[in-house]
Amino acid sequence: MAKFSRIAYFMVVFGMVVNLMVERGEALSCGDLGASISQCSSYATGAVGNPSDGCCNAVKGVYALAKTSADRKVLCNCLKQSSSAVPNIQLSNVAAIPQKCGVPVSFSPDPNFNCNS
Repeated sequence: MAKFSRIAYFMVVFGMVVNLMVERGEALSCGDLGASISQCSSYATGAVGNPSDGCCNAVKGVYALAKTSADRKVLCNCLKQSSSAVPNIQLSNVAAIPQKCGVPVSFSPDPNFNCNS
């Protein structure tokens, strides 16, 4: 129960920080993708067969904040960097998350993907 409380607390704080950034007009950063990555790690590493509701909600939240082309390029590059840093990650699972969560993302976690295209 204590672990759940810490996760819930982190998500509330994360949401508040992101909302402040948006209200101030600040650009997105790799930190904004961090909560999504952590929520999706079980699926991304193949430990579970589908992304959790928490994973999908986090991905949808970050996607909704990426309103500009510059934001999407930042998130694409962050996804590539983060994916290469996670042990035992399965890039095919990471690439499948948007579709499984109903998010129309057009970039890939593949290290060779050109985020500027």
